[in-house]
Amino acid sequence: MAYLVFAYLVGSLVAGLLFFPEVRGKDLPGGSGVFRRKGPWAALLAVAFDLGKGALVALLTPEAYLPWAGALLVAGHTWPVFFRFRGGGGIAPSLGFFLVWRPAETLWATLFGLGVAGLYHLLFWRRRRKGIYPIPFGAIFGYLLLVYTLSGEARLGALLVAGVVLLRGLQILAGRW
Repeated sequence: MAYLVFAYLVGSLVAGLLFFPEVRGKDLPGGSGVFRRKGPWAALLAVAFDLGKGALVALLTPEAYLPWAGALLVAGHTWPVFFRFRGGGGIAPSLGFFLVWRPAETLWATLFGLGVAGLYHLLFWRRRRKGIYPIPFGAIFGYLLLVYTLSGEARLGALLVAGVVLLRGLQILAGRW
């Protein structure tokens, strides 16, 4: 149980809010929001920190707790107790988590998701600038591939994490970020 509380609390340390508190209320505190408000170097710092916290949770959590720890890590990032339950989308911490837990499958899913994001950007986003941003759009397909390629407890973990990210994405699309 302590591992799960640890995962949620580590997830609640949202880099975009820790390092750039002025982002609060103006944009999402994840990599994309920090990029829009503070630029690429700030976004790189936020993403690196959020990737690192995901990796840390995966490294320190026993195998039996990993599916639930991943979901609670991402839930902490998206609904952080330290920041009035208003956090980021959860993509970076989930990526860090799965890169440690299942690196090969995660790399393939990430490359696939980035490819889809690139095509979406070229064919749709850059002309209209409406709908889902390219990275979250590509992440949908990356999560689907990850769920498809994993099995057992790892598949359960991917489903749980993708479910949390999906819930947060629906909140964001509804304008309740």
